[in-house]
Amino acid sequence: MARILVVDDDQKILNRFEQLLGNLGYQVTLAKDGKEALSRVREDRPDLIILDVVLPGMDGYEICRILKTRQTGFLPVIMYTAKDDLQSKLEGLRQGADDYVSKQAPSEELMARIVTLLRIKGLQESHSAAPAGLAPPAFIDPHTGLYNGHYLKERLQEEFSRAERYSEPLSYLVVELLNLEVVRDRFGEPSSHHAVKHLGAGLKGLLRDFDLLVRLAENQFVVLLPRTHFTGAMVVTGRLWRRVRELRMPETMGEVAFELNMGASFYPNKDVFSPDQLIQQSQEALLRAKRAGSNQICLLQHTAYFYLPD
Repeated sequence: MARILVVDDDQKILNRFEQLLGNLGYQVTLAKDGKEALSRVREDRPDLIILDVVLPGMDGYEICRILKTRQTGFLPVIMYTAKDDLQSKLEGLRQGADDYVSKQAPSEELMARIVTLLRIKGLQESHSAAPAGLAPPAFIDPHTGLYNGHYLKERLQEEFSRAERYSEPLSYLVVELLNLEVVRDRFGEPSSHHAVKHLGAGLKGLLRDFDLLVRLAENQFVVLLPRTHFTGAMVVTGRLWRRVRELRMPETMGEVAFELNMGASFYPNKDVFSPDQLIQQSQEALLRAKRAGSNQICLLQHTAYFYLPD
């Protein structure tokens, strides 16, 4: 059975979780502060962490950042806290938290999210254990080594069905490079391929292990984010936007800066009942971003929301 580490400075909460999770068959370990939590992670190797934000010494945000920096595999972290405002949620997600649950939420909600994250962890570990080169060449983009549109079609259907079945959120992001053609014309096609490969590797490094990055077209990437709602997608789009804008290729192209637009769509959504509709909504969001100019992000859920990172 899975091992769960609970980090909270309230002994009553620790006792409640020890009994609740123990009755469900989980192996439970407890920690009251950041130092103890990091020690428990090294010694006990938990499968999931439930982490309070307000703690003595290091707060939960700092602990989460350290954990996500050190871990090589997928270690899901659920922020469980009384701080339920939007900015607190965004900060937790920025530091790498995989979910954020209010202490006012019913226990059933937290349990459902624990089960979901552990299932995703199991799927990720099964995928990582598969023999290298298992993916058919038809599913791989030859210039970046990323998955291509053929694989996206199959994976999107799978993730959409899962989101419907378990009432989970799903986000679909399109990243379009605006000046890749200029790069190719100035520096040649090999330099263009090298830049896109370099960019793809940089974007992939910003994502969770179970997220999917696809090269859909010459100048387009798609990012599929399972179990990610609107606020989580805001954080991810911000990270991707900054990485593209910061990319430099001095060894081949001087100080060329890429320009981009991004569009995002979401499930559940009153206008999305199928994978095709999710794609259509993302393309509509991308079109609205283009109309607003370059380097724009448009998130479309019921209404269009334009977001630019600070």
